[in-house]
Amino acid sequence: MQRCHAMKFLRIAAVPVISSLLGIPAYVSARAQAQPSAAQAGATPAVPLQSYTAQDQSVSAGVPSGWTVKNAVGGQINMAGPQGQTINFGDVFVAHDGAFQLGQKGPGGALMSMPSSAKLTDKLTMFIQQQESLSGSPAAQVKFIYAAPLQSMPAGVECGVFVIAISGIATPADGMGIFCSLAPDSAQMFKIALVMGTAPTAIAAQTVPTVKAVYNSYKIAPGWVQRMLSPYTAPASASPAQMASEAAETQMYLSAMANQQRVIDHGFTCADAGILGNGSNWETPRECGGWAPNF
Repeated sequence: MQRCHAMKFLRIAAVPVISSLLGIPAYVSARAQAQPSAAQAGATPAVPLQSYTAQDQSVSAGVPSGWTVKNAVGGQINMAGPQGQTINFGDVFVAHDGAFQLGQKGPGGALMSMPSSAKLTDKLTMFIQQQESLSGSPAAQVKFIYAAPLQSMPAGVECGVFVIAISGIATPADGMGIFCSLAPDSAQMFKIALVMGTAPTAIAAQTVPTVKAVYNSYKIAPGWVQRMLSPYTAPASASPAQMASEAAETQMYLSAMANQQRVIDHGFTCADAGILGNGSNWETPRECGGWAPNF
């Protein structure tokens, strides 16, 4: 399958995959109904999965045949496929609010420093470049194929869905998922959370059904999301009122993530215009950003 066709497949699949992950019925536009998707055009067989539960009982997910679980603890689960595919759920990292320096970790155990005020797309780019640099690929480049914000988030919380192409690494890859950035805490530390499936570019398109099947199987035990999204630096002396406030903020976040039916409308409209037509950038609405739409 040619790269352009693979990218169209990934972009079309992104919204229903994210909708499934959040437990929302997929939004289907009139144009999408009138024009069958690649998955609808030919019957796609079900992807067989073997159920896997973390030892701490915090998370479970289905594992495709031939894949292995690399890590499963604290609400996170990471797995890898036999051809370089990866699926990561619930990965939470800590960043320091400061200037970005490629390959340099931040203070206090932070993975990196980057401006908390940066655009979400820029934060994701810096995060991926930092990860690749620490793994020995300092020249990694990130291109956004599709990006749309998740709206109605609580103050200080930003989330978006994305489809990206990563180059400048040993095996160029495509990925899609959700990226979130929380507000800095009292020590100027802030958490970033990632759900992402990736595959080498050459097999990215045929990997999408597997990613979707695993996404649909992901389950996190009650209470673990609150722990994962709590402030990294706890207040010196948290009063019952402060603790209640933090719990309320977390619940606001969870409620917003669980009610995204309207949120995906804008993202799918942009995808509709740029994908289901002839794919020309000139037909993409200005609000969608042309070649490089931003969150």
